[in-house]
Amino acid sequence: MPQPDTQTVNSKDTSAGQGATMSRYFRNLLMARESSVVVVLAVLLIVMYNSSVRGAFFSQQNVLNTLLQISLLAIYAIGETVVIITGGIDLSLGSLMAFTGMVLGMSANALAHHHYSVTVVVAAAMSFTLLVSLAIGAIHGVLVAWLKLPAFVVTLASLTLLRSQALVLNNQLPVTLSQYNFINNLANGQLFANTKFAIPIPFAIMVVLAVAAHLILARSPLGRYIYSVGSNEQAARLSGINVAKVKLFVYCCSALLGGVAGILFAGYGTQGDPTSAVGYELNAVAAAVIGGANLMGGEGSIAGTLLGAALLEILLAAINIKLANPTVWQGTVVGGVLLFAVLASAFQQRKNRSAI
Repeated sequence: MPQPDTQTVNSKDTSAGQGATMSRYFRNLLMARESSVVVVLAVLLIVMYNSSVRGAFFSQQNVLNTLLQISLLAIYAIGETVVIITGGIDLSLGSLMAFTGMVLGMSANALAHHHYSVTVVVAAAMSFTLLVSLAIGAIHGVLVAWLKLPAFVVTLASLTLLRSQALVLNNQLPVTLSQYNFINNLANGQLFANTKFAIPIPFAIMVVLAVAAHLILARSPLGRYIYSVGSNEQAARLSGINVAKVKLFVYCCSALLGGVAGILFAGYGTQGDPTSAVGYELNAVAAAVIGGANLMGGEGSIAGTLLGAALLEILLAAINIKLANPTVWQGTVVGGVLLFAVLASAFQQRKNRSAI
């Protein structure tokens, strides 16, 4: 009998295997929360493009401003996402950003009085602000990881304490930063300015931070530990993971990125303002959850958070153009979108459990 062509059979098997792999890949891609957010974003943009606000919404100035707002939100939402993946939460971010903005202004002005050069003043003030942010994150991490206090209580207390201290620092008055061009340009400047390819500098900062965070979560042992702690903390501990150090890292990461955002927000407004960023911690949680982070831990991605931030800020930009008094509706939009995202996550988990 003629023997089958082994090379042909192997080629068919390989092709079939590759086809099955690609099929699984696209099926998982379609099932991912990120793909759902992309679809919603696309539909929203199409609706805006075909509406009466098309000219205002898609003007270069509005597009640049929306990109700036997305970037500022995404920077501190990345830190929130890493915390949520471990099953924790950081409710202090809004107050932290206001506090670090005040620390930046107060320290810069104190150094300026000693007649240091502007370069030294700005570099030292920014470095000190980031160190203060890191110290706050370390305190959160120690209280949560070693003293076993609930993250909700720790960061809620920090929210109140930091807001109070922001008000105390300069007797409830803002601190001007208008004389420090580098800080102001860092938040308000553009790469490729005055061209159709212009992008806000915070957008470039966001991209760098997002890539770094993605590589840590997706390509490093630390990333695997973070997901393991969120999925099953007890199992992670029994497998040899130092859970306390992982939690310390994520809270330091969140506070540090909150400090970066605080510097940028202060530069954006050209002042440290103790009343700024009220409720922004909810925006960070909303961006993370919209993008697929599970508040119970173990799930989430940086790409999803960026998409969640984009969806949230585009919605807010739309109501700013469409409504006569948009400020009073912003809380409704953020809270409603967050509630919808949590409900969607709960239904998806129920569906997954019933399918097992």
